[in-house]
Amino acid sequence: MADINDNKNSISIIIPSNQPETWERVINSYRSKKVDIEILFIGPKNCKSKLPENVRFINSNFKVSQCLEIGLKYSKNYYIFQSADDAFLEGSEDPLLDMIIFANSNPQNLTCLNYSINGEKVSSNEMNLISNNPKTKVPVAGLISREMIKKVGSYNKKYIGSYADVDLYLRINNAGYKFLWSNITLNEFREKVSNKMLSFRFLGHDIKYLKHNWVKFDSINNEYSIRDESLEKFEAFDLSSIEKLEQGSGTSFIFKLKLFVYLMNFGVFRYSVLIFYKLYRKFILRSKFY
Repeated sequence: MADINDNKNSISIIIPSNQPETWERVINSYRSKKVDIEILFIGPKNCKSKLPENVRFINSNFKVSQCLEIGLKYSKNYYIFQSADDAFLEGSEDPLLDMIIFANSNPQNLTCLNYSINGEKVSSNEMNLISNNPKTKVPVAGLISREMIKKVGSYNKKYIGSYADVDLYLRINNAGYKFLWSNITLNEFREKVSNKMLSFRFLGHDIKYLKHNWVKFDSINNEYSIRDESLEKFEAFDLSSIEKLEQGSGTSFIFKLKLFVYLMNFGVFRYSVLIFYKLYRKFILRSKFY
């Protein structure tokens, strides 16, 4: 566990990654002359070149949400920002500094970022969990403070490859922090799909689990909105074994098989698995959120 830096002009950037070839570009994009920055890459492969002093690699072949928790455990700065190895900040000459100034000026709000894919801004409607229902709008990226983590806990181990961050933002929101969008944008460049860490994303578990827990339907007004709290209780990772044992959902041995990971590169196999998984959860497990 790292010693925490109380300086509110500091940020830890946590990046689950299996593409070390992108790290140089990522590191160069997260620079500021006035912000104390540390970058933590968590994943199965290190890069070949020497990392700067403020950059750390933590080896892990666990699911993405657990990699985030490992990064959080070893991060030391006041603000926490979750990113990806194909995403970069835009919106000003020094987006990290402007993002922190915005957050320090609005401490009772969760600073949220705009989102674009390959330079094209994602519409407000696309950020709704239910299309054309603005009351279900959620942030894709946010700047989290240590106070927020202390109040609501960190990542939920019931998530696998995605949406653990959105679940965290919603718990922060329900603790009294309103969503407030800044002028900074997180731009994700989707050049290729890599399945080694994210193969179980295609099974659709996380988005369905998120909607099951957080979306409610008003039959009178015929509209959807966000619940005041999650239906199922938040389940924290066990930090004492966080680097030794994969925890929570999506930990079946099949996801680790090299053959399975390889076959997930092919659309026919991927969609066949998706259909089987849906039928299995709905009719055999009788899952509520399928």
